[in-house]
Amino acid sequence: MQPEHPELVFRAWEAGDGEHLYTLNADPRVLQWTGDLPFKDVAEAEAFVQSYRHFEQHGFGRWWVFRRSDGECLGWCGLRRGVHGIDFGLRWYHRYWSQGYGTRAGKAVLAWVDAQKLGKLYAQHHPENLHSSHLLRSLGFMPCGAYPGSDPGWLTYHRPAASKALPRGRM
Repeated sequence: MQPEHPELVFRAWEAGDGEHLYTLNADPRVLQWTGDLPFKDVAEAEAFVQSYRHFEQHGFGRWWVFRRSDGECLGWCGLRRGVHGIDFGLRWYHRYWSQGYGTRAGKAVLAWVDAQKLGKLYAQHHPENLHSSHLLRSLGFMPCGAYPGSDPGWLTYHRPAASKALPRGRM
């Protein structure tokens, strides 16, 4: 099961996605905010894809996101379970930055999180990445202190678990 959106298609990683991952991580404009290193070639990226077991282990992960209208891969958006909680993240190809795809994909993922009752989420970003700060705040994340295992020096946010309580009626 994956998030749903009228304009976007979400899917788990599968064989052959090494090309997407290699190209995405080969762009220094993308990696400047991640702390990750590029893959040396498509084969190394494909080996990473083949070893990615997050969906099998947790029922969710970092979904690839495609534009429904033409099947174009935008990047990935989703979740990663760590020792200290569930982390929300996304990574787009540079050509799709600042076009609203992150907001739309993020809202779809968060609606899925709420439907699954996964609870509180965390997110982090490089302190100079103002676009990520704006995006996370627009999705309902709030600044908080670092948690054990978080990246030192990065800004940390949390999103509380969705409340299913109904508003109280008038007496």
